Amino acid sequence: MPSIAPLLISAALLLGAVLPARAQVADSFATLPYLAETDPDAAMETILKLTARPDPDPRAVYDLYRMAAGLMIEGGQVAAAAQAIARLAELAVQNRDYLGFDPLPVYAEAAALLRDTGQAKAARATLVSMYREKYLSGAAPEDLARTARDIAALSQALGEAPPDLPGPLEARDFRTVSVLYTTDRGLSGEARAPLYYGSGGGALAFGVATVSHSAVAGQGDYSKLRTLRPETRAEWRADLDASAKKGVLLYVHGAATPFEQAARRAALIAEGLGGVYLPILYSWPASSSTLDYMSDSAATRRSARHLAEVLQTIAAHRGPSRPNLLARGMGAQVLTDALELVAAGRSPDAPAPFGQLILAAPDMDAERLRDLLPVLRPLVQRVTLYASESDAQMALPRRLYGAALRAGWGGEATLAQAGADSVDVSALEADMLAAPAMLSEIAMLLWRDAAPARRCGLKADASGADDPPVWRLTGGICSDPALTGILARLRRDDVQTRDQALETLRAAVADPGLCEALAPVLSRLMGP
Repeated sequence: MPSIAPLLISAALLLGAVLPARAQVADSFATLPYLAETDPDAAMETILKLTARPDPDPRAVYDLYRMAAGLMIEGGQVAAAAQAIARLAELAVQNRDYLGFDPLPVYAEAAALLRDTGQAKAARATLVSMYREKYLSGAAPEDLARTARDIAALSQALGEAPPDLPGPLEARDFRTVSVLYTTDRGLSGEARAPLYYGSGGGALAFGVATVSHSAVAGQGDYSKLRTLRPETRAEWRADLDASAKKGVLLYVHGAATPFEQAARRAALIAEGLGGVYLPILYSWPASSSTLDYMSDSAATRRSARHLAEVLQTIAAHRGPSRPNLLARGMGAQVLTDALELVAAGRSPDAPAPFGQLILAAPDMDAERLRDLLPVLRPLVQRVTLYASESDAQMALPRRLYGAALRAGWGGEATLAQAGADSVDVSALEADMLAAPAMLSEIAMLLWRDAAPARRCGLKADASGADDPPVWRLTGGICSDPALTGILARLRRDDVQTRDQALETLRAAVADPGLCEALAPVLSRLMGP
């Protein structure tokens, strides 16, 4: 987990300066939103107590300080709130691959508040950081020019020369990905794409999102949601049918995930798999804060009915293979409930309409999943459960549910159940869906419907006399990004035999050592 100690120290000092002393401090993460409405002073103290725990989760810290800044504004401490929000932007940048946030809206809010409260020097520093973020994410020249003008105006007011700022990066340094989306979120009233959809419920809507991301390997997640194009259901279906040469991967995000973050993740998963699958996002009205976790849980049932409609549409799609389904965190609850509704309307003898069902750190009751597996299994080729002790999506459920078993918990608690392949990926940190080893795992599943014994880096660990084994991911060569690239090429070229796969490997990989290491992986995957 990323280190956030320096920011915590500065933020705690800042918040502590505006807190009154109290004898009692409530310690309830789940009830904090109610406390903020009824007793803001107690809520502020609770925030300090919760963030003072050893090794705090950066996502929880971010949301707690986001709430604290709002409380400071309501209490008239606007100058201190502006400084806190600027620190939130720093937290989002320092932990970008863990949090997955776009820091630009936070920088913009902080800069405006700092400027309005007479903190010109801090406002300029925030705008310079904002400019760097825009620059590294490939912002348009006119967008960079606007921020540069704001920096120059503040520099002039301070009687200082404006800093040197780099010019726009070339378009070739970035790629764009189109994501078909459907959502039952309501509109926010904002015209800008990242803020267009809010966290409230709405009618089922369709469209296409365009996401840009850096083409430079290893730079980090500088992806941005650039545009949205709302469509009618018929237009959306036509776009789906126009992509008949690609396989389909439907992604359902987890709790505390705004629309723009979900769209960026769907695009990055598709790109990580080599661009051979059409990404479809189903975005349910999750909040943007872990503090609203219980509200998110309540929203899943209504969204399941809408998602069931979408699944019926996708099931009718005629592509090279059956549509695949991937759910993250609490999104697994939405997806499995929707599949239960689909199953209720199908003949028991009908062929499976979907390919792979992948549940990544499913944040749902383990017994509920056990009960659902006999219903889900006839709908798909294979069910794969990825569990983890370290995944970011499971940090809050572990705090809230205590000993009650969630389906996504890994380690010794990994769920082993007939009808599903259970894989413990606790060796991967933070966001499992961003890890090269995980992307290779998913690529093997989607392309070959490969059993765990044929995939890379999985070792069986017998869980009990009558239970199927739990497979544990060990990494090694499976973590090399070159493997995912090779798998994408094999899928594009429709390679069907072991010999063809090895020939393609030798043609694509110049490094003899890497080629030698990957050959057994492909041989096992392709079979004799």
